[in-house]
Amino acid sequence: MEDYASSDDDYHYSSDQEDSVDAIENDDQDYALLSSKGPTTQVITKESLLVAQREDLRRVMDMLSVREQHARTLLIFHRWDVEKLFAVYVDKGKSFLFAEAGVSVDEHRDSDLSAPSTLMCYICMEDVPSDETTRMDCGHCFCNSCWIEHFIVKINEGQSKRIRCMQHKCNSICDEAVVRTLLSIKHPDMAEKYERFLLESYIEDNKRVKWCPSTPHCGNAIRVEDDELCEVECSCGYNFVLGACVKHTPRVHV
Repeated sequence: MEDYASSDDDYHYSSDQEDSVDAIENDDQDYALLSSKGPTTQVITKESLLVAQREDLRRVMDMLSVREQHARTLLIFHRWDVEKLFAVYVDKGKSFLFAEAGVSVDEHRDSDLSAPSTLMCYICMEDVPSDETTRMDCGHCFCNSCWIEHFIVKINEGQSKRIRCMQHKCNSICDEAVVRTLLSIKHPDMAEKYERFLLESYIEDNKRVKWCPSTPHCGNAIRVEDDELCEVECSCGYNFVLGACVKHTPRVHV
């Protein structure tokens, strides 16, 4: 399956927030309920986006006993449809689920306790000190400089949410913590951009969530719990139909 190649145009959030599941305080009060004529809907604000994402991440982490990065890779592949992800797991099994989404959990990076002092990078064909190389979970190891260049290219191409290993025909998705760490050394702006798009994937790739189309943009998104179309009102006062990209005239509050 092809990468979800969203445009890297700037959206609406700065990435000055931690995205770790365990680092987020329980601020569910920001995850506001809306009343509508159709299914239950929720406003997702800048502050509650992490909370909303955390709920789905935690469900997958608990069900499959995987780390946060692997849960996010699975959810992005399945467009944040937790029920579909679980259905594939029950029907096809964990091995198929992981292989299809590009998740490797062999932890090869922790197994090289006696690595040689230098290693050949088969991308740039240079011998480099082993402490300047990185091995991904899939087992493929290249120099940090080549990894960083690869990450920057993919982010600029709009593939930041599913950056694959550089090895030819390897389907494994790179560890987001490694991407973040290596980019932060010399390219903190790219690390922030990568972080932002991982976070916003919850809205961009999620069929149940849509940005509020208000102008100027209020920074909110709306989540609907059922598949049917429904008219919703954002907390900013803008009305629209979720699921059909139909804009409605903002309600005038007297």
